[in-house]
Amino acid sequence: MPEIRPFRGLRFDAARTGSLDNVITPPYDVISPDQRRELAVAPYSMVHLILPEGREGDSPYDAAAARLDAWLDAGAIAEDDAPSYYLLEQRFTDPAGRERVRRGFFAVTRLPEAEDRTILGHERTFPKPVEDRLALTRATRANLGPVFALYSDLDGRLSPFLDQMVRREPDMVATTFEGTRNRVWRTAPDPAVAAFLADKTLYIADGHHRFQTARLYRDEMRAANPNAGEVPYDFVLMGFVALEDEGLSVFPTHRLIARLDGFDAAALIGGIEPWFEVEETAPAALPDRLAGETAACEIGVVLPDKSARLIRLRDVDRTAFLGDDRGPAWRDLDVAVLHRGIFERILGLSPETEYGYEKDAAAAINAVLEGRAELAFLLRATRHDQIRACAEAGEAMPQKSTYFFPKLPSGAVIHRLV
Repeated sequence: MPEIRPFRGLRFDAARTGSLDNVITPPYDVISPDQRRELAVAPYSMVHLILPEGREGDSPYDAAAARLDAWLDAGAIAEDDAPSYYLLEQRFTDPAGRERVRRGFFAVTRLPEAEDRTILGHERTFPKPVEDRLALTRATRANLGPVFALYSDLDGRLSPFLDQMVRREPDMVATTFEGTRNRVWRTAPDPAVAAFLADKTLYIADGHHRFQTARLYRDEMRAANPNAGEVPYDFVLMGFVALEDEGLSVFPTHRLIARLDGFDAAALIGGIEPWFEVEETAPAALPDRLAGETAACEIGVVLPDKSARLIRLRDVDRTAFLGDDRGPAWRDLDVAVLHRGIFERILGLSPETEYGYEKDAAAAINAVLEGRAELAFLLRATRHDQIRACAEAGEAMPQKSTYFFPKLPSGAVIHRLV
């Protein structure tokens, strides 16, 4: 069962750092090099910790640790005097231009053992980013950013806990560079929180590499200190959001193919037609056409001649089309149909092929119209129930199958591992 606890968080003092808009950031893996350079102008920006650069002969990881120590010594960041939970409200604008609000909270969770299935992920992890985050964790001895976890609360049992947000002003306000307004309240431990989540399954929405890193660090430290007893690194920082929260948004990530040798559009359409209904449409119409709530698999295709097709999977045997090496939860995904069915089966591409990824549908379309890509494939968002089904089935989705927005902020609260 998940064990959720309050903790003594490290938090920035705006009286010393200045505006926290210049401090709090999205996670490291959604910050581009150009954005990193712009954010690093601020002396207390979290990018100095989560995307560190070496200095004076130090490795980037040692530089991050030295900077964190310096900030602690200067009082720019300090540890709270008692274990707490931290409520989070995020206000943001979705791709349709609507203002949305998402509510959640930060706590720490005991890291599960290998056989424990109470915290489930849906994405593959890769060695290189895990090695990078593990080196950073060894140096800083802190969870600098949270793992994003989902739980089910059909009856709103935790609503009274979350409703504390409306009763007083927040302790922290920061707007990150992508326009998300984050408000955080420190609050006293509420035993109802841990009791409610004790029999729940948690689903990792984002931060699979951070979660794997925390487990590896725990195992390393456990091996080095077998008699340490219960220690902070037995736990990982998590941000929790209910699956039923009205602001929980999952957006698609569209695929771009820069060039294909000898590509034949007619051959592609001919290979698609036995499996899909094919409808010609204007490229600009694809986003709206894909916005419907049909249960059928629908994918938009923009071709090199600047025409577009909306393709809808026929009532076919998905096992015959996609193979029987993966389960039904995986075969239900539009992105699995795209990768296994179209990329690999029809186009003959390798499973290891690298694609371009674009979150904005108009930008993906324009990449083809302006000649920067040969093909664009537009996807619908993966549904919450599909994410849950793949996690419970142990079926890792193709890379970048989900894009939860906004991300949980880095620096709103930090969990020390010492």
